[in-house]
Amino acid sequence: VLKTLEKFHKERDAVADVVRQEFVDRIVATEEESRRTKQEMSELKARHRIELERCRTEIEKTKKQKENELDDVHERVKQAIVKKDEVVNQLKKEYQAAVKRADHLEGLLEQQRKHLLGK
Repeated sequence: VLKTLEKFHKERDAVADVVRQEFVDRIVATEEESRRTKQEMSELKARHRIELERCRTEIEKTKKQKENELDDVHERVKQAIVKKDEVVNQLKKEYQAAVKRADHLEGLLEQQRKHLLGK
């Protein structure tokens, strides 16, 4: 009976050692997996930060480019308006000169008519 009891104790101790070793192996494997996952997360975060900064830089560059283009268009519109105003003013002057000349010519015609009718 003692031998059997001792045999069972040894078997129980052996099983306990096997179970403990399995738990240790699982803990080690889980810790290794956790470490790899943390490393991957760290690398992904770093890549994400780099990509985010690249996108922000690209957005800022595009915004500046569009602002410059808009400034160029605005300047061309201002120049076109100034030119249009100059043309309108010139046409007004020409119109006033033409009206003045027409009035003068009408006056001359009226004088000639009076002169011819007066004879």
